[in-house]
Amino acid sequence: MELESGQPAPTRRSARRQGRLDRSLDAAILDAALAGVAEQGYDRLSMDDIASRAGVGKAAIYRRWPSKAVVVADAIAHWRRRLGPVEPPSTGSLRGDIEALVAAVPDLNDAELSTIQVIVGVATAAMHNPVLAAALDDLVLSTPRQVVRAVLDHAVARGEIPAGRDLSLIPDVALGLNVLRVMTGRPIDRVYVRRVLEDVILPITGAAMP
Repeated sequence: MELESGQPAPTRRSARRQGRLDRSLDAAILDAALAGVAEQGYDRLSMDDIASRAGVGKAAIYRRWPSKAVVVADAIAHWRRRLGPVEPPSTGSLRGDIEALVAAVPDLNDAELSTIQVIVGVATAAMHNPVLAAALDDLVLSTPRQVVRAVLDHAVARGEIPAGRDLSLIPDVALGLNVLRVMTGRPIDRVYVRRVLEDVILPITGAAMP
């Protein structure tokens, strides 16, 4: 069995070897992947380009990630993790959790805003690349979905959101609004996040906010 890159699928033996990898190289490889996408675009970027930028052999990348799609998706997730915590808040109230989510929105500089545009480009490429789409969904989109869903589930458990409501699509509503915001060149700042949460998401849930 081979992956889209032409590399063989990892065996149990290779998986055991992966546990002994020098993880100190990971950040350099992920930074190189993101820089390569920014300069060349996803389609033109190759694993050789990433290896050259990171100063490693191509085999070092394949020991960590099975394909370009996965390493690029993980590079985006790596960038987001460096901006701040991505754990769901648990303040004891829905109002408190909303305030915590708004406060956690990072202040982005020009370089980081450019990176967001790169991410939109990668997402566009994912429309024609099932492996990249799956990697983005697993490594990038799953975390904000889980954060929003955890906040809503906690509110249901406390009785702040009526039990029995279908909340399954609400995290995707929030993500979709964020993508639209970025594609039209507008910032995702604290004012915007508060509006999305209080004016869109909460009314859909039927939450009673004090």
